[in-house]
Amino acid sequence: MHQRTASEELIQTVLGADYVHLSTAEYTIQETLGQSDCNVKLKLLRNASREHVDEITGTGVGFVDAVYNGLINHYAPEYPSLRTITFTGFEVTGNMGTSRSRGADAECLVSLIVNNSEGKEFRFEDRGRSLVAAALRVVVESAEYFVNSEKAYVTVYNAMSDAKKRQRPDLMESYMSQLAELVKTTSYSEVIERIQNEV
Repeated sequence: MHQRTASEELIQTVLGADYVHLSTAEYTIQETLGQSDCNVKLKLLRNASREHVDEITGTGVGFVDAVYNGLINHYAPEYPSLRTITFTGFEVTGNMGTSRSRGADAECLVSLIVNNSEGKEFRFEDRGRSLVAAALRVVVESAEYFVNSEKAYVTVYNAMSDAKKRQRPDLMESYMSQLAELVKTTSYSEVIERIQNEV
């Protein structure tokens, strides 16, 4: 399991104000039991600002699949690495001791395990009294992580190319070190593969 802490700090340092924060403002689910499709509608806030609301629709086999399909359809044209990650584990654990009445309101922990294109595993977790809301948040968190990982990789590569043109080997060494860390977390899309081949 890849530890995200150091990489997340580097990603946030590289991107600064350009870091993409995604948070769910509201969601609706429509599913007819016995049929294969679940449909979701999401409103996601970018960077905690109500000025930029992404409206997303998705269809899938169940809620989690529908949410992620919606996220891919919306964000993958800009961040193609989202198409290359796979979900390899999903767990729900109820903390029944937190119930205030009959147990149905107990807090739950939702864990999602995601593999990038290089086979590295990443764990995302969220907890809450609403199972659906916690599952939604954990899927959105995983998308946010890989969006920013790809964005940081491209940003550092472009900065390194600029340093090379300006003949700044001191900066290039620092950027190469950052790329070596970011390559561990980025899931490979055509963009990243092309950059990696050039490096």
